Amino acid sequence: MFPEIDKKRTAELLEKHRRLWSSGGLDERLVTFAFSAAGNFDMREVWTDPQTAMAFSLARLARVLETGDDSIPMVRVEFGTTLPSIAFGAEVRISEDAWPVVNTHPISSLESLRKVRRPDPQTSGEFPKAYEFIRYFREHLPDGVRLCQCDMQGPWNTAHLIAGDKIFYDVYDEPTLVAELLDAVADLMVAAIPPMKQAIGEPEDSFFLGGMVVSGSSRVCNCSTDMISPDFYQSVILERDVRVFEALGGGMMHICGNNPHCIKHFNKIENLSCLEVNFNYLDLFMVSDILREDIVLQCTGPVDPPLQTPLGEKTLNRFAKGEFPDKKNILFHFDDPANEDKYKWLLDIMKG
Repeated sequence: MFPEIDKKRTAELLEKHRRLWSSGGLDERLVTFAFSAAGNFDMREVWTDPQTAMAFSLARLARVLETGDDSIPMVRVEFGTTLPSIAFGAEVRISEDAWPVVNTHPISSLESLRKVRRPDPQTSGEFPKAYEFIRYFREHLPDGVRLCQCDMQGPWNTAHLIAGDKIFYDVYDEPTLVAELLDAVADLMVAAIPPMKQAIGEPEDSFFLGGMVVSGSSRVCNCSTDMISPDFYQSVILERDVRVFEALGGGMMHICGNNPHCIKHFNKIENLSCLEVNFNYLDLFMVSDILREDIVLQCTGPVDPPLQTPLGEKTLNRFAKGEFPDKKNILFHFDDPANEDKYKWLLDIMKG
């Protein structure tokens, strides 16, 4: 049976999270956890059956609640990163033990892009199924559990998924194709997020993600910026990210690779409220020094092998010694602690 949600504690946590985004900040470290899996679930059923999908999400949330961390109870309808890509004609591969992944790259030319035109974020691809799952979740979720947006990624990540690695050549050989593709994906995000927010019952000025409440309306993922130059980001991608954030009232940027070279340009996005980085690939202390003062920094990433890196282990050891970045507005979010001893150790060193 799913544990009863402590509504008083949730209200207190909501207030703490919101204070993290205020000019006054928060005088304590917030620590949240996430678990990639829980129980024996066939991911093909999670993809196709809303009841199984909700059971999977609640099983993962139950593991989070056991830690006693600072997470606001929430789950997400999980379609992986595929929703925008499928709307543009991509096919996906579904396996028993992994998220659905994009398996084809349908946009290879201006002609193929213009045939797609502008996907409708209510009726194209798997969006209708996503809304079916959202309705089911809202009707059956335990009292006190909030619902998050599907993982919508962003202009550059999605363009990479639907064009494939060929896009790195198209940057030079077909710049018009790249520009129009980025515009098309940005337009889809701008059109898709408001009705999804309304469907899941999110506030207009904030959104839920990974146990926290974030200022703004949505998140843009820029994982693939670790494969491009900062000049290309500034000259081609930046304006599309700015357009998305301006249209949606701001939000979070996510990067998960070794891409500090673009942070100076992220700082130019006026209504960027948070930058999420993986401390296994980026030096959190260095990012803290570079990042604009008013932007919240989220430190995230796996805390155990095989996904933990030597840099991640070194960073955790610095935390254990009481060494933390100078930046005050940081949220610490750790993925997949191996056992109770590990997450208790992390809470102990982070909370002091």
